[in-house]
Amino acid sequence: MTEYPLRSMPSTKRLAWRRSRASASTGFALIAVLLLLVLVSAISVGLVLAVQAERRINSSDLEGNAAYYGAEAAMEKMTNDLADLYHTQQAPTSAQIVALATNPPALSDMQYAEYTFTVPTANNGTPISTTQNVSQGPFQGLIAQIIPVTLSVTAQRPGGQQVRMLRSVQVANIPVFQFAVFSDSDLGFFCGPTMDFTGRIQTNGNLFLSAVNPLTFHSQISAYGDVVRARLPNGYPSTTFCTGPVYIPNTTGGCDSGFKPNLQCLPISVVQGSVTAGPGSAANSLWTTISNTTFNRFITNAATGAKKLTLSFVQPGVLPIEIIKQPAPGESPTSTVGLSRLFNQAQIRILLANSTAELHPGGSAVDADDVPLANAGIYSNGVQVKGGGHTYFGEGLVSVDGDWVLPPGVSAGSAWPLIGGYLRVEIRLANGSYLGVTQEWLNLGFARDLRPPSSAHTNTVHPDAILLLQQQADFNNDGLISNGLNGETTAITGSGVVNNWMPLNFYDAREGEVRDVSLGTRSCAAGGVMNAVELDVYNLKKWLNGTIGSSGASVETTTQNGYVLYFSDRRGEITGPVAGRKLGEYGYEDNINPSDSTGVPNGVLNAAEDANLNGVLDTYGAAHIGDGFTGSASSNPTARMADCSTLGRKNRVTGPRHGLRLEDGAPGRLPTLASGLGGFTVASENPVYVQGNYNASDPTFSGTHADAAVIADAVTLLSSSYSDRSTFLFPTLAANRPATTSYFRLAVASGKNQSFPEPAWDVSAYYGTDGGMHNFMRFLEGWTGQTVYYKGSLVSLYYAQYGNGIFKCCNAVYTAPNRAFSFDTDFLNASQLPPGTPSFVDVENIGYSQDLRAY
Repeated sequence: MTEYPLRSMPSTKRLAWRRSRASASTGFALIAVLLLLVLVSAISVGLVLAVQAERRINSSDLEGNAAYYGAEAAMEKMTNDLADLYHTQQAPTSAQIVALATNPPALSDMQYAEYTFTVPTANNGTPISTTQNVSQGPFQGLIAQIIPVTLSVTAQRPGGQQVRMLRSVQVANIPVFQFAVFSDSDLGFFCGPTMDFTGRIQTNGNLFLSAVNPLTFHSQISAYGDVVRARLPNGYPSTTFCTGPVYIPNTTGGCDSGFKPNLQCLPISVVQGSVTAGPGSAANSLWTTISNTTFNRFITNAATGAKKLTLSFVQPGVLPIEIIKQPAPGESPTSTVGLSRLFNQAQIRILLANSTAELHPGGSAVDADDVPLANAGIYSNGVQVKGGGHTYFGEGLVSVDGDWVLPPGVSAGSAWPLIGGYLRVEIRLANGSYLGVTQEWLNLGFARDLRPPSSAHTNTVHPDAILLLQQQADFNNDGLISNGLNGETTAITGSGVVNNWMPLNFYDAREGEVRDVSLGTRSCAAGGVMNAVELDVYNLKKWLNGTIGSSGASVETTTQNGYVLYFSDRRGEITGPVAGRKLGEYGYEDNINPSDSTGVPNGVLNAAEDANLNGVLDTYGAAHIGDGFTGSASSNPTARMADCSTLGRKNRVTGPRHGLRLEDGAPGRLPTLASGLGGFTVASENPVYVQGNYNASDPTFSGTHADAAVIADAVTLLSSSYSDRSTFLFPTLAANRPATTSYFRLAVASGKNQSFPEPAWDVSAYYGTDGGMHNFMRFLEGWTGQTVYYKGSLVSLYYAQYGNGIFKCCNAVYTAPNRAFSFDTDFLNASQLPPGTPSFVDVENIGYSQDLRAY
């Protein structure tokens, strides 16, 4: 082939050559472009695939997250549903717990392949529980009946994504008497004596802390409401004179040494509350640090972890006080409220009423043990008492004593019963049925001499009497029975002495006096004259042991750690606001009138007067107050008698002014099980008066004791030297009703009054408060220089509805004792809790996990 230089190439050939070379270049470029397009396409496809993969991954993550949160939401609902079940059921069965699984949350695009409650179950269908310490949460360390429940949830999205979660929870039934102090409403420690409170303290309301003398706490303090340092419960500034130190530990045992303050026991200053003034005022910005760091969570409120504790049956319209009330007509004893009522738990019931039908709130039939407390029917010739002749129920007769007042409806010249009403005593047998034993008890006796029975004094009239209803007459109130003087006689049998008995009346100045004023006379208010039924607890113990009587050993003992005795005296009550029902309350609330220093009732519902929280001022209970003192219908409990020692002491109490008094309860004399273990609880919808010494006799609380409690509308402590006679001789002069140092060992659950703003006319700083926890147990004597030694647990569950007299101190009602109060650490042992101890329910999350295999 001949090659030509391009320049020498012919033009035609040169053009052809150039065209061939251009064609070749174009082909290579096309190939390059095509290759580049393939590469770009591959990259684009890769990017698209990557984006799609990422989208699929992100979508899967989003679906997984949605499933996760769906499972978490379901788990929270399960926990809340379980808690709600226990707050509406006293003791739900395993089947009721498992049935909660039928109600999963309704969430869009969410299904629950698994939604189950697993609970260990006994053969009778009830959850298996163990008694142990609460392991987590704000009540850690308290003993409780623990029911373990496992919650299992598998949440599934439409695309198939699943999340499985497991949670372990503890349902803890926490006995209330494990707290040294518990209050369902506001709780106040203020301006009282030097006091050391051992044991846990809890309030569902606000906590008021102030002091004149040192106040020392030794354990955790929890308030669901505010922690208030700057005010008393009545709004009075605590900085005025309640400036004593309040010590709180920041570690276990921190305040147990005698030297304080120290690094483990610090004073909480007046500016260290959770609020800067009273409840609901501006929050203290430093509170979280004060609670969590300074005091290491030994004092908390809701903002720093405190929880609310309520009884299982409590709900809108159903108050905690129902625990001591008789059941409503038609109420099932196995309902939520029915299971909680101490009436249904009791092995012994003492019921008094205006009619026989009212003695059977459960609907059982009237029988021969529904006994009129008058010389009529089977007792028209009196009661044949063991070891003696017939003893008559006392009758009043104007011709015998001119101080007796002819009641409305009684013909002139006629006699009338001084006690009145109907009585039923019944016991529960091993098969769960109740047997009437009223006649058996009355045949053991029902009267006493002028002194109540005690370990130092045997009842000389009816030594074996368990229930006391009357005493021998001391017409001139000189404390003696003088044969022939005013017709007084020591004889106890036969119709000839039917007019030589008197009712067991006394004057309660807190209930009668609207202001704390010493009048210096024997004048008293009709509403303060109370009638007592006395219980000789030692004779009850002997009867239960079979030493006296015949049926005591038949009382069942398997359902309680000892015995629960229920008392209700509804004599004098009339139908309340709920149609056709009597409510076991006083029914008179017009007792404050803060605008008037004399306390004249004003017919207006003032703050703190609504004791039963029904929203109206109840005065219906006054309908028959004082009928027996005036001889005509009266509707004013504040109406005064010129001489309480004559009219009030001798005449029949016709209105709802009745209570139970516990006597002869020295150490070793309270009922226990045959083994000597267990104890004795008295439950009452009336006020209970505990006359010392009760279950204790020395400052060290050594020696034999029972596991004891009183759960009542209100509880008053009376000293060993207390006498009814003094309350009538000096109705408004407490200093002339001297007490002696006395000892009490029992848990107390009872009511108090509400606090209200201090009126402008008051100079005491205390009026308007509920008295604080140092006055939670009431007093009626002059305790100056004397000491109340108390060991137990103080529990305020409700406002008193029967004994609703407001707190007053320190002239007419009582003078203050030295107080040596301590928590009974026996109650931290489940086997030593008093019978019928109420329990709170708390549901705690103790473990949580996600089962990753469910993806």
